Amino acid sequence: MASPVVDVVIAVVLTLWLTALVASAIVEWVGNLTRKRAKYLLRGLRNMLDAKGERSAATKPGPLAGAEVEKEMYDKALAPTDGTVGDGGLTALVFNHPVLRAMMQPRPTEAGERTRVPPYVPAEMFSRALLDTLVPRDGGPLTLERVRTAVAGLDPALPARQALLGLADQSAASLDDFRAGVEHWYDAQMDRVSGWYKRWAKRWLLVVAAVLCLAANIDAYAIAGTLYRDPALRAAVVGQVQQGSVCADVPVAERPSCVRDLVGAIDGTGRVIWWPEGCPATPSACVAQPGEEPGADDWLIKLLGLALTAAAAAVGAPFWFDLLNRLVNLRATGPRPEPKP
Repeated sequence: MASPVVDVVIAVVLTLWLTALVASAIVEWVGNLTRKRAKYLLRGLRNMLDAKGERSAATKPGPLAGAEVEKEMYDKALAPTDGTVGDGGLTALVFNHPVLRAMMQPRPTEAGERTRVPPYVPAEMFSRALLDTLVPRDGGPLTLERVRTAVAGLDPALPARQALLGLADQSAASLDDFRAGVEHWYDAQMDRVSGWYKRWAKRWLLVVAAVLCLAANIDAYAIAGTLYRDPALRAAVVGQVQQGSVCADVPVAERPSCVRDLVGAIDGTGRVIWWPEGCPATPSACVAQPGEEPGADDWLIKLLGLALTAAAAAVGAPFWFDLLNRLVNLRATGPRPEPKP
């Protein structure tokens, strides 16, 4: 009894991994299309330097107010400034530094115009741009005293003023210590920004996984039942997994075909995924066998199966990939031996 159960678990985990893999690719594509990483970077820098919360800047009520604020921040960071703290705040002024503007994607047809803010800025680049923005180089050598004077002259309403003055007081008259403090401050804020982006990605991963499960009838409960009752199909799926080593050891150019083979192995003859013929035109065909009338419990089991599959896939592809490798090794009673040179 142990071998069929392990094989079914392997097939179900493979299904969850492939679903999570496709959902993650879609979410990453959406994030790149909407430039979400760069917008979260700007939001984090605005909280550091200019405002305690960007949500208060949304003057228009409604669900699209946050997106409008993000777009406004993005456009201000892209536009050149006149060297003063304007509507874009200190964040836009820092992004106008040549070091950071060089990291922006330029438009190929028009010199000087930028179209994309970088999704990540190294801490060293940020501290250099911030210090050069606060203390222009034409006024003499850069010293901690000049930095403290420039910071003290900032608008008292800016959060950066109090934070930078505190870092200057803790630097023991050393400019290197002050720069290191700014970089640690920036890295700590970027850790929070990474958490913001991960939460956004997790929410959308769940939504995309739910849509995939509903569109393709990816029901882990139904898949497990079908594979347990069909030894030939179960053996084909597990054999494909072991042969392909979950597409980890194949060359990069062959991985798309490997994934297609895995999907084909799971699908079998159309009995595992995809909605059966006649669905959704005939609702009963979506749940019951032809000629049968489904009951309320059949619909409940189907909905729960789809919901649980989407929730499990939202955990992420790396988790299921790791678990799948462990299960394959367990079935083979140990890891594969390394090839001899």
